Amino acid sequence: MAALALPQWAHAPAWRWFMGIDSIPADAKDITLSWQSPMPPWAMACCVLGAGAAAWLTYRTVAASRRAAVALAALRTLLLLALAACVAGPQWTHTVRELERDSVVVLVDRSRSMQVTDGPASRDAAAQDMLGDPVWERLAQERAVEWLGFHGTPVTFDPRAPGSPEGWATDIAAALMAAQRSTGGRPLAGIVLVSDGRSQRPVPRELLRDLRSKSIPVLVLPVGSADPVSDIAVTDAEGPARAFVRDQVPVNAVVQVRGRTPESSMVVELVDLDSGRVLDARTITPGEFEDGRIETTLVSSPTDAGRARWSVRVRPFDADGPRDLSPGNDERRVDVELVDRPLRVLYIEGYPRWEYRYLKNMLVREPSVEASVMLLSADRDFAQEGNAPLYRLPQTREEFSAYDLVILGDVPAGALSPTQVSEIAAAVSERGAGLLWLAGERSTPVSWRGTALEDLVPIRIASAVERIDEPVSLAPTGAARRAGVMRLGDGSAEWPRSLAELEWVQRIDSAQLKPATEVLARAVGASGGEGWPAVLSMRFGSGQVIYVGTDETWRWRRGVGETYQERFWLQLLRFLARHSVDSGGRVAALESDARIVEVARGTVLRLVITDAKVAEAVGDDPVEARAERIDGGAAEVIQLRRSSGAGEAVWSATWAPDEPGAWRVRVEDSRVGQAETLIESVRGDLESADPSTDHAQLRAIAESTGGVVLARDGLDALPDLIPRRASDSAQSTTDPLTRSPAALCLLILLLAAEWTGRRAVRLA
Repeated sequence: MAALALPQWAHAPAWRWFMGIDSIPADAKDITLSWQSPMPPWAMACCVLGAGAAAWLTYRTVAASRRAAVALAALRTLLLLALAACVAGPQWTHTVRELERDSVVVLVDRSRSMQVTDGPASRDAAAQDMLGDPVWERLAQERAVEWLGFHGTPVTFDPRAPGSPEGWATDIAAALMAAQRSTGGRPLAGIVLVSDGRSQRPVPRELLRDLRSKSIPVLVLPVGSADPVSDIAVTDAEGPARAFVRDQVPVNAVVQVRGRTPESSMVVELVDLDSGRVLDARTITPGEFEDGRIETTLVSSPTDAGRARWSVRVRPFDADGPRDLSPGNDERRVDVELVDRPLRVLYIEGYPRWEYRYLKNMLVREPSVEASVMLLSADRDFAQEGNAPLYRLPQTREEFSAYDLVILGDVPAGALSPTQVSEIAAAVSERGAGLLWLAGERSTPVSWRGTALEDLVPIRIASAVERIDEPVSLAPTGAARRAGVMRLGDGSAEWPRSLAELEWVQRIDSAQLKPATEVLARAVGASGGEGWPAVLSMRFGSGQVIYVGTDETWRWRRGVGETYQERFWLQLLRFLARHSVDSGGRVAALESDARIVEVARGTVLRLVITDAKVAEAVGDDPVEARAERIDGGAAEVIQLRRSSGAGEAVWSATWAPDEPGAWRVRVEDSRVGQAETLIESVRGDLESADPSTDHAQLRAIAESTGGVVLARDGLDALPDLIPRRASDSAQSTTDPLTRSPAALCLLILLLAAEWTGRRAVRLA
């Protein structure tokens, strides 16, 4: 039926009550009269004909005038039709039609990689330029636009007050899944993604297929440079935990280049954070990178005791401006505890060879060394030398514990008692003392075969010492640079070119080296080639061992004095003594794989027990360690369990700090004593680890979902590229007319009219 526009008076409450209009709003402008059970036209025609026929059959034989009979038949017909209409259920209907708008979700990357400047402005500035375009206002007039900022978990985003992108890790897949859940039941027409494409995990293909099956395209607005741009980063920096003042303290750093290799050189610096002073620097050229990576060693000789706060940083060779993507990953922190006391050295020599004379004088002259020198071939009346002279060799563990390192010259093994030999071995393995071997033509190393010190020689000892049959020069290796030793040159030069050749050097074949041995220097003759191992280093227990296969470094004095020889020996001595300082005479040491670790990423803690009796007392029992924030907070208990290797005295566990800060991990055990280590936990900056763009992934997302990639100048086409998924919805309100007073009055009126007519013609 057609809509009925009620006149003004029909909106009166009395009239609405009479007509049965209760539920329909009073301000409704269009009301239709419809049927609950509508009849087809043929049924309606049958009802009319049937009602008329029935009425005519009723009154055609009555004794009344023809006009009266027709009138009564008409009234009966209307009454029957009114009853039939009541059966069909006439009702008032008001229908409200609404247009349900579709939704568009705009995802805006808020991770730290958006701070990178790889164009005229930062990526975030480029994104804000896009978001300020008038096209978004036009889109909001037609669609319901919802803004979400994302890095890990998406959150509500206001494009008018975007804030700074500070997310630590990007997850585009999580953002796309959240976009589907954020529309509140409205049909989702499309997703607009504003990002540089860098994500910590790839977008699953199942998610892209699901979006395509639902006809939800992802339209991508990429930011950042699509071309590879250099990013220079210091990915690792590590130095010794403790060292002596005036020591050559090495800091080994790893510099990586991601993306395009820079075309010009750069400088790696070791900087004192307290004073801002550059302690050491090295220039790196592009050709030095191997697979985008280079290892370098910076060395400082500190003069003040206490905790040194250093940083390794990399910067462009010229200061014309930043040339790498993320300056935030251009430096790494290194802390070193510096000790200011003399090195305590015990030097035992068999006879007064030239190396002994110059080395002994240097030890006595050096103020940072407290030396006790014992010459075994001297007469009983010979006054032993050194600034802490000896009258006999140490005998007990307590006497040997007074020294940071022991130098054994060309000494026959029989000159020391088995107890003294065992105590030297224990001082190195358990207390962390250093041991320096000086090879000789008579006794070292051949006479030490079969003794308790044979394991502390970095080579497999042959039955006789062979010499290299030509003059040779020493050439330091990369291991020496990493250890911070054998830096004899001035300034940046690590090794002077004018050193005199050595006439006597022991011939050591590479096959003689023990597995844990590192070569610090090789002996190279005039014939060239790789040369022979000459200066060797080996870790043994808690301590360090160095073997020098020559006794002719005194020849370096020719024409220059003791400068080079003094640097050579002092650097080796301080390197050896560091381990003694680090262990501090304790029977156990607590170590960590790294002193700076990322939050929620594990580091391996190791408790090394160097005293065999203590290790035996602990057995296979776990050892408890406690990790606590230095600035306060709840402590965490860590169970260290013994390693499974045979003969090992190491207890270990993996521990992951749950928040950033400085942590002290401490073992306090009645059997082990005290041991602790300091660990700094930092929040892992996954965005700075690789800040390059990934526009290829953005293209793949768009293509897989039926979307497109739009440039800044094509932004006006955005509303037309999003499919329309709006829908009409109708909501009807009905009031049955059969329950209204008007219907009842109509039936009563028809019945009364027919009854009155019948009475008028005198019918029963």
